[in-house]
Amino acid sequence: NVQLKLGVFTQDLAQELDKDSTAVDLVTSYAREGTDGDVTITDQAARSVMGRLGLGGEKPLRKIAALSGGEKARVALSMFALKASNLLMLDEPSNHLDVGCIQGLANALSGWGGKDGAVVVISHDREFCEKVGFTHIGTVTNGGIVLEQRPLQESDWEQYDIGNSKMA
Repeated sequence: NVQLKLGVFTQDLAQELDKDSTAVDLVTSYAREGTDGDVTITDQAARSVMGRLGLGGEKPLRKIAALSGGEKARVALSMFALKASNLLMLDEPSNHLDVGCIQGLANALSGWGGKDGAVVVISHDREFCEKVGFTHIGTVTNGGIVLEQRPLQESDWEQYDIGNSKMA
C-alpha cells in the first residue's frame, strides 16, 4: 500500500544507535531522511520532542556513548516520534523508561491514530498496557495468533508455557 507509513520501534533500537553521534544530530538526521522524512525538521524541533520525553537541558548535545540506557531509549523514541507514520509497531517500548516517561508514552499512544492509524504493541508491562487502553488483544500460541476485539482481561496476564507469549 503506497499510503502505508510504517513506524517501527524495537526493544533493542536504543542499543543500536551510533555511539559517536550526538543525540540531537541522530534524531534530526533520522527525521529528515527517507521517503517519509521531513527536511524542515530543525534541531530545535528535535530538542523539543526530546525534552518532552525527559531528555532536556544539555543531554541532547551528548554523544550516545555518554547516555544511560534510559536516555538512549528516549533518543530512540524521539527518532520514532518525529517520523510521519500511520501504523506504529512497538516492541517493548516501556523498557528502560522511568515511570513519568512511561505514563507520557501511554497517554500519547492512547489518543493516537483515530480512524486513520493503528498501533501494534508487544509488551509485558501490565500497567503500561492498561494505561494505553487497547481495543484489540492478540494472543500468540502454537505459531499462530488469535486476534480479539476486546479490552485487556485478568486472564491475559496468566503465565504461559515457554514458546508462547502475550501481546497487546
